[in-house]
Amino acid sequence: MTPVQLRNEIVKLLWAYLGIPVIMSNQVQPEAELPFCIYSVISSYSGTGELGDITSRPAEVEGEVLESRMEMPSATLSFTVCSENRIGENGEEISGADEAEELADKAVGFFKQTGYDDFARLGICIVDVSDVQDRTVLIVDEAARRKGFDVRIRYTRTDTRQISTVKHATMTEKE
Repeated sequence: MTPVQLRNEIVKLLWAYLGIPVIMSNQVQPEAELPFCIYSVISSYSGTGELGDITSRPAEVEGEVLESRMEMPSATLSFTVCSENRIGENGEEISGADEAEELADKAVGFFKQTGYDDFARLGICIVDVSDVQDRTVLIVDEAARRKGFDVRIRYTRTDTRQISTVKHATMTEKE
């Protein structure tokens, strides 16, 4: 799995689970309807420093071999649920702080337990979920209520190359 594939799968799963948009932060685009979740990739690849698991198999071209190196690096993504105080569709008051807190807590539960089968099916392991932190910002005269956390994920990465094999070896005598 590539870092982009990993990110896309995680975002798709979280969006479906929370039922709100999960969009990349720091993009030039209109702001989504509240509430929404923004994410950023803190580290897309953090190797373990190990050699990895190297295997070989015959290639389609005779005399060639495919050599693969498999490793399990980690990636860290940051998620922030955004809301603000407002009046809902039915005229009820919505506390942005409470809404952001509840959705962030639900997202944490997804990474810690609820999404386990989805992650296992993709070969993804959740290594760590940080504490939920206040990430509120002031926008002119209203506070954008934000609650966020970071997730460290381990995934499988495989790199493959085609190598030639030695067809004939001859030995010559020393003079």
